[in-house]
Amino acid sequence: MKQHPTVDGYLTYDANDFLADEYFQEWVKYNHPETAMFWQQLQELHPEKKKVIQEAFDLLSSMRFKTRTPDESRTRRIWEYIDVHTPEHNIRHINWHYKKMLAAASILLLIVLGFWQWRKTQFIYKDTAGSEISRILLPDHSEVILNANSRLKYAKDFNTNNKRELWIEGEAFFSVKPFTDGEGKSQPFIVHSTDLDVLVTGTAFNVYARRQLTRVVLNHGRVTIQFKNNRETARQLLPGEMLEYNETKKSLLQQPVDTLLFTSWKQQRFIFTNTPLKEVAQIIEDFYGCKVVFKDQELASYKITAEIDAPDIASLDTLLSKALNIRVTKDGNTLILESKP
Repeated sequence: MKQHPTVDGYLTYDANDFLADEYFQEWVKYNHPETAMFWQQLQELHPEKKKVIQEAFDLLSSMRFKTRTPDESRTRRIWEYIDVHTPEHNIRHINWHYKKMLAAASILLLIVLGFWQWRKTQFIYKDTAGSEISRILLPDHSEVILNANSRLKYAKDFNTNNKRELWIEGEAFFSVKPFTDGEGKSQPFIVHSTDLDVLVTGTAFNVYARRQLTRVVLNHGRVTIQFKNNRETARQLLPGEMLEYNETKKSLLQQPVDTLLFTSWKQQRFIFTNTPLKEVAQIIEDFYGCKVVFKDQELASYKITAEIDAPDIASLDTLLSKALNIRVTKDGNTLILESKP
């Protein structure tokens, strides 16, 4: 596995840079835990890079090229045209094999750029920034509430081909309307995440997909969970149940839960019940797009019970300090947590 640069080394990258990066290509092609964790952390630390990373990821993951040698006569005509319009002294040392390679590369580049532009026009992307929550009404009148620092993608022909499909990165709550086709058949509604798919007809549920962790919480109705690459057998959820899959640990948990604990973010409210401070820090990072650092590592295991209205990020340090009875200082986009003396 190739050594990758630091996170900071990618901050100036555009989509073309990511497409050409070997470590990025390795992530898309093989999805090793180490590479997947690196790219997930990069997006969590720098939410502004999510959109361009996702565009490059979508392109590479959907391309299926066959190696094909350009037509000999067509390639020769291209270079004959170049020869005519280029001074003799500039082409004297260019051999024919090099010309063929350059022509092939140019043709491939045009194909890639054309395909990329075409693919971008086939989907609708909805993105949220730090502490932003967005309500989205889909063409079938289903509703999605998109949590902060998240992305939702769906096709422009969302409900015209007897299939309603969406892709979630981050967290969202779905209220799905039953929908039938012209023959009266129920039209499936499918939510895709990195590790699993959620299949429903009419129901309300929450999907969390960050940090190599996917969690589905069902409020009402019934859903079927299908796992990518047949990692697990399909599971069904009943109202009030949660299914949580951890890709890093390869662990699966299904159990009854208090759904309010997992959906209170819709009202911009955090509810913690005997929650380790490490998990609280992750929720803050997810919602605000900032970085939380423990100066005293023993704080990470502290458990708290509290209900907190999500403030704006400018007053977050003050509120956390009072609510958690710890010292919180802010350094740019980083919150530093430490015990009070």
